[in-house]
Amino acid sequence: MPPTFQSTTITLPTKPSPGYTLSLKENYVSSTSLSTSSGGPIKLSQLQNQCKRDPVGYREDYDAQSRRLLSEIQILKLSPSTSPSPRLVELIQFVAAVSSSCYKGVESERIADTFMSLLGSRSAASEGQNGGGSMATSANVQLLHKDVRKACVSALILMRNKGAIPPLALLELSFSLMATLPDKHLRELLFHHIVNDVTNLNKKCKNEKVNRSIQSFLHKIVSSSANSGGNGEESESDVAAKRGVEVITHLYRKSIWVDSRTVSILASAALHPSPSVYTKVLRFFLQIEEKMEYDRQVQINGEYEQTSARVNLHLYSRKTRSRKRVVKKDLKTKAKGQRDKESGLLGEEPAHILRQDKGVEAAKKLYPAIELLNDPQGVAEAVLARLKKSQTIKFELKLLMLNFCTRLVGNQQLMVLPLYPYLQRYLGGGHQRDVTSVLCYAVQACHAALPPEELFGLLKVIATNFITERCSGETMAVGINAVRSICARVPSIMSVTTSNAEIDSKSRTAGDASTSSSTIDMEAFARDLVGYIKHRDRSVCIAARGWLNFVREVHPSLLPSKDRGSKGSALHKSNKDNVPLQYGELDVDVGVRGAELLMEYESKKKYWKERREELAEMLGDDDSDDEDGWKDVEKKVGSAAQKRKAAAISKENDAPGSDCEDQDAWEEVEEDAK
Repeated sequence: MPPTFQSTTITLPTKPSPGYTLSLKENYVSSTSLSTSSGGPIKLSQLQNQCKRDPVGYREDYDAQSRRLLSEIQILKLSPSTSPSPRLVELIQFVAAVSSSCYKGVESERIADTFMSLLGSRSAASEGQNGGGSMATSANVQLLHKDVRKACVSALILMRNKGAIPPLALLELSFSLMATLPDKHLRELLFHHIVNDVTNLNKKCKNEKVNRSIQSFLHKIVSSSANSGGNGEESESDVAAKRGVEVITHLYRKSIWVDSRTVSILASAALHPSPSVYTKVLRFFLQIEEKMEYDRQVQINGEYEQTSARVNLHLYSRKTRSRKRVVKKDLKTKAKGQRDKESGLLGEEPAHILRQDKGVEAAKKLYPAIELLNDPQGVAEAVLARLKKSQTIKFELKLLMLNFCTRLVGNQQLMVLPLYPYLQRYLGGGHQRDVTSVLCYAVQACHAALPPEELFGLLKVIATNFITERCSGETMAVGINAVRSICARVPSIMSVTTSNAEIDSKSRTAGDASTSSSTIDMEAFARDLVGYIKHRDRSVCIAARGWLNFVREVHPSLLPSKDRGSKGSALHKSNKDNVPLQYGELDVDVGVRGAELLMEYESKKKYWKERREELAEMLGDDDSDDEDGWKDVEKKVGSAAQKRKAAAISKENDAPGSDCEDQDAWEEVEEDAK
């Protein structure tokens, strides 16, 4: 005997009327169905269409189905882990779609509260009034079957897309579910809904009110979990904070939230005790610009492929002259776009703009996300303090934190002096793990506002562990290049003129070795590095030549006379720009910079004007003499031009003879003029 399924059948008249007869029958169907007086069965999808056309006439049918849904939910609560019937999922989708489109208001809020209470959250009305709060989910939501959870979440997303639920109500529920549910597909669905919802809210214009409320909620999640001490295990608040950071970074990458409030939330998340949270934040600050540029290039390439694929060759149409011209033009445009793409100009300014001045573009900051931080000094000190205290951080994570801290210090020109002695720990030589990365971090932590005494120890460590004969050629070249980069970023370090004798006397007077570690003889140091030009390894020679050229431009007095070159010798003799500025010294302009060029131009202009006036006075005694003189001048100049042309044509006598004849002709003209 085949199995039987119970379903509801409603007998409807041809036209809707206030009175309906509800009858229960036993049918051999597997889904909820409705039948009219004509005998034709209708499904929930057909009833949904009828409710959209006539909401008032079909209200009782909708109420009957909503009461049936409540009964099914009460039965489900008795055994939440059992597999639900298909009619429950259909009823959830039907009630959510009809209530959000036809009966928006009290009825839609009631249905939303029902679904949220089933998922273990508070009501949507209280969330909309309170503006969001702490996350609270029931443990029973994990006991529900995954199909019921997915159906309820899909129904709430549908109601939110139609505007029947406030954004904060579903936002809190989404974060609580993402932190507790094991369903990966459901977490991805909630994540994409949050991103798309915020994107749609800011599609036409920035909705500042909603943005502030959502950002405040996200900041509460991050700050509350950040204030709770980490015990080595990820709690629900830590998972929620990680999901919040992912949402914010995704919105920043799509250029939806690019203001200082967003960066402040991420800065507070950088101090989170959970490594999985602050690792995402550090990678955001270090890599977000490259990712945004990659997205822009992908978008441009996609647009190019779409436009290039639209070339209609008219293979199966009539061949006419106009179509031939259009095809030729489209192919030419496609070929030009391909050339621009291969040359790297696609997405940039056109060629005539690329040839213009790029000074404004070159002056822009490289890391705009770091530039929006409100308290970069506090963030850098907090990250460095965590890096120095914690003993359980992996080495890869330490490098990531060092990269962020040094980039922040170098970009904002911060004074975090304990950073430079800490960097010396990881500069043990070529055998050190990822030592080239540590050298790069040490270079990017240097800036012009740094005292040179803080870098003497760093230079000594690099010179001792990298620039010695016991090291390989590659290690020595890396060390010399690192020293050159540090001195280029801190030019005041080249102006220190302390000799070795003075260093020894100071150390003997002080009675300890701290003085010798904080000073260095730059003249001897520079000459020692120049001596590696004759090294047997070619890479070391090239690095030493780069150091020599750098010293010639910055401070040629440190070099002996034979190594200064023509430019360095000229600067040394003229004593102009011979010594770089010392620490704290500024090159103050007197007047407007570049005004001397204008004065030079005016003086030259005045000089040539006086010369023209003198020549006019010499040639302009009287009119008759002037006319006769100019005729003789034209005649002699013409004869000189003819002679020059004849000399160019002739094969025996070339330009030198004609030049002499021209010079003689012009001398005769000047004598006649005198």
